[in-house]
Amino acid sequence: MDLEVWRSDISNRTKKGLSFIVASVFIWTAVCIVWLMPIQNVLSRNLLTFICTTILMPLSLLVSKLIGAEFSTIITPSVNW
Repeated sequence: MDLEVWRSDISNRTKKGLSFIVASVFIWTAVCIVWLMPIQNVLSRNLLTFICTTILMPLSLLVSKLIGAEFSTIITPSVNW
């Protein structure tokens, strides 16, 4: 198989990473809400921002299940050379 065929196959199966894009929209919305809250302590605000960003992988897994995309490919092109 050609590398371009593998690339397009993986792109189609994972729906071009749409699950990560949708999950990041939710995360950036949560970060925006945290920074708009009237928190005076910068350390608390930074901790809440960190907590918001830790849910990226589980949230993108959930979104990929909802949209029917493959979360990660099992067989990569570099394995079957």
